[in-house]
Amino acid sequence: MQKIAVLYLDETDRKGWDDAFLGMPHVMTVTAENGLTRALESVRAMGEDLRVAVISSRLYPYPHPGLVGLLRELNPDLEVLLISREACAPALKPLLEDHIRHLCIMPTQAGVNEERLPAVIDMLLKQRGWDISCCLKEGTVLHSYRLSSSEEKEDLIAKLEELLDGEGEEMELLRQKGALLADELLENAMYDAPRSGRGDRLFSKGERRSMLPREDIVFSFGFDGETLSLALTDNWGSLNPDEVLEYLTRNEEESLDCGDPGGRGLFIVWRFLDRFHVAVTPGHSTRVGGHLHLRSTLPPEAPRGVHIINGCEEVAA
Repeated sequence: MQKIAVLYLDETDRKGWDDAFLGMPHVMTVTAENGLTRALESVRAMGEDLRVAVISSRLYPYPHPGLVGLLRELNPDLEVLLISREACAPALKPLLEDHIRHLCIMPTQAGVNEERLPAVIDMLLKQRGWDISCCLKEGTVLHSYRLSSSEEKEDLIAKLEELLDGEGEEMELLRQKGALLADELLENAMYDAPRSGRGDRLFSKGERRSMLPREDIVFSFGFDGETLSLALTDNWGSLNPDEVLEYLTRNEEESLDCGDPGGRGLFIVWRFLDRFHVAVTPGHSTRVGGHLHLRSTLPPEAPRGVHIINGCEEVAA
């Protein structure tokens, strides 16, 4: 039986999250108000059935910066999920240092940007990738296109914009964001992903090119009238999970006039999606995507959640 431990700073912290975990089985809540040692003893009692540890950002990285290391001593394969309210979202650097690849940021008040914790935890328990349809209404048509040449990029962006047909300021803004996201995802797949055995880029950015004989790049998207969901899959697998988080962290810390720290495209995609997902099988495939609400209340500078799955089973577009 796979179990989940949820660790809070104190009872006040715990009460603030009760609603988010309603109905979830096999969840044990632990508070550290009586000391970290006692809290870890409670977690240790779950034994080898412990699969996921959820940590409140009020408990991490301070006042207990060594918490994640102690948890992984109990189970080296433990999946760690950090949860935070929007008002106190953490910087990414501690997550990079502790190899935490999952961050949920919940709004202070319930709304269209809220992330469903049960769905996220189920994803971690089953070690499966994000499904592009999971945040769309049932029956929503999904569109998938396999690229054969870089010259198809503008046509694909136009198809996405056509799907987002509608009047009003919100729809116009969604079209603009959708076009930007599509452009960044396609550019990354066509020019950043293809690498030689030494890690050198095979193509220059903006270069006209055809896909190589065994190269597979697929752009998928769907819109249900409220939520735009998109994903880009390539079969290069030239990223690794820690590298994704390193790019996001480096760009978060650097100002725009400090030069390009690398991974700028991934950073832009993260900043514009309401939820950002990456599934990496190094040397085989990379899948980058997420979803964006028509009435999203998150400005680009606001912190976002991130989920990076390593070696996951591919899901259908």
